[in-house]
Amino acid sequence: MRTAAARLLGLALIATPALAEDVKLDKDAFLDLMDGRTAHFSVGGEPYGSEAYHPNRRVIWRDTEGQCMEGVWRSISDYLCFQYDSASCWHVFRTEDDDHYAVSSDGFRVEFDRITEGAFDCTGAPLS
Repeated sequence: MRTAAARLLGLALIATPALAEDVKLDKDAFLDLMDGRTAHFSVGGEPYGSEAYHPNRRVIWRDTEGQCMEGVWRSISDYLCFQYDSASCWHVFRTEDDDHYAVSSDGFRVEFDRITEGAFDCTGAPLS
């Protein structure tokens, strides 16, 4: 899911801790926010990819070059974990301005640029 460049960028960035006003979303709040929608992400102001949230916690990741992977997500402890070719777990936060961002268990941060109605599908997306 992450390119080598994005991984290096993530290591170079200092993960900004959540502010006291930011609210960590639990699985129910995350489902309410994302079910049937698509999130468009950026890292350091650059497009990173999009993730579509389908019924039954099925997700599709599309990178900036249009390549897709199918996966699933679930809640483990207080993390939201996504299983594609490998698993990654995240905390998702809502700011007081109603913006969203996510921080992975290894400190990689992505911004939700926008959330759109509808969840795209990719014909021929590989099953992970």
